[in-house]
Amino acid sequence: MESEKNPDQPDYKTLLANAKQALKLEYHKSTALASQLQAIKTQLEQVQAENKTLRESAYEDVIKHFEARTQAAEALALKTEVRQRFLEANGCNDDQSFDNLWDSIKSKIQIQDGEVRIVAQNGTPKFTLTGNMMTLRDFIQSLKQDPIAGKFFLN
Repeated sequence: MESEKNPDQPDYKTLLANAKQALKLEYHKSTALASQLQAIKTQLEQVQAENKTLRESAYEDVIKHFEARTQAAEALALKTEVRQRFLEANGCNDDQSFDNLWDSIKSKIQIQDGEVRIVAQNGTPKFTLTGNMMTLRDFIQSLKQDPIAGKFFLN
């Protein structure tokens, strides 16, 4: 019976214990790395969401900028068209008087969906006596009859 250990033969229990310890160590390293990887993925998702928000808000800012420019161009075109209609309707005293009149009536003229609309103070569309929506020409003719606005016309 061989109760003594042969020095050339490996100690399997010790080898197994060392292998288990090495596996535990590698498992803990792997778990730590997986946890770090998950944290990095979460940070990446947050950064991507922030970038998306920034891109969208920048896009919205660009849209707002161009909408503002479009509205300014529409307002200028509307003012020019109203001035032209005034000149057609017997003229206006002068540019100074037109600008004063414009300041008093511009809130009654709106551009909605690319169309000029004449509106009341509460924002509802104005209609002619025949039931049609009031046109710019109708509005200018009505201003000639107005006691305050009428003074801006030559006749």
